[in-house]
Amino acid sequence: MQQQEIHLRRFMEHQPDECALEELELPTVDLEAEEPSLTEQLAAACRDPGVFRLVNHGVPCDLTARLFGLARGLLELDAANKSRLPGYFCGTPALAALPVKQLNWLEGLHVEADDTGDRSHSSADAADGEAGGSALAEFMEAVSGEYVAHMARIARKLFDTLACGELGLDEEQRASYLTERGCIFRAYRYPATASGAGRRQLGMEAHTDSSVLSILNQDRVGGLQVLYGGRWLAMRPMEGALVVNVGDMLQAMSGGAYRSPEHRVVAPGWTEVDRMSLCYFAFPQEDAVIVGPPSACRQEELYRAFSYREFREQVQADVKASGSKVGLARFRVPVSQS
Repeated sequence: MQQQEIHLRRFMEHQPDECALEELELPTVDLEAEEPSLTEQLAAACRDPGVFRLVNHGVPCDLTARLFGLARGLLELDAANKSRLPGYFCGTPALAALPVKQLNWLEGLHVEADDTGDRSHSSADAADGEAGGSALAEFMEAVSGEYVAHMARIARKLFDTLACGELGLDEEQRASYLTERGCIFRAYRYPATASGAGRRQLGMEAHTDSSVLSILNQDRVGGLQVLYGGRWLAMRPMEGALVVNVGDMLQAMSGGAYRSPEHRVVAPGWTEVDRMSLCYFAFPQEDAVIVGPPSACRQEELYRAFSYREFREQVQADVKASGSKVGLARFRVPVSQS
């Protein structure tokens, strides 16, 4: 309990003011760039700062607009009905059993790749009457039938570009280190807070992603921040661009050469408009054993070999015990032991 109280106190002492923050100039990667330009852009962005804008990604604007509209409609249902939606959550899912959950000002819909097919056909009675059920079915169809396919295509191209480049992964590693079946899709809604409350309310606490890559599609409200150079910096939205960040798994695969950035989201306190975002998380296979890169890739940190399942279970144990994710530090090997 004492550890949780310390965590909560630190959490409240570092509440952000989005409007006062300096902006981080994100690098831009063009997915349609020819080689070797694409590899150079991508590797440089993954090394520093570990997050970048992606343009020419091929996701139709009308699909994005339709999915945002459907997600917003479902998440604006009354509490009794939306709480019955498959995959609905309020607060950070990983912290559901801890008091700190109450400090995360968000709600959303969680969809896993392995169950999108069933939900789109069986959820018609789960929402607010016939209209709600129809909207949910349409949302699930847009996610599983269209959007996730685009995200999987993008993640695969980005990962294979790195894997075939300086990471030097073989065919078996490329297949097991990124799997389309293990992906997660989430639609997030961060309700606008009362006037002036934004500087004292986080939508999502500071964290790194446990993924290989995370692909974010956000609206124009803002609120996404990254810890860079010891300071929190704002990442302003850019119309038409996706935001991609390195996850913990890719950091381990690169021996620390690529950076999984710590980031957080501020609940809107500077506007009456809610923040909405769509995020796709790409993961390795559960039993994939993550090992460091060959010597051709300069290693910044060394990690012992571990499976993604082992990593996930360790994160869950740490969160349950202390309210905080420890992450890759659990698997780091002192240089003297290498």
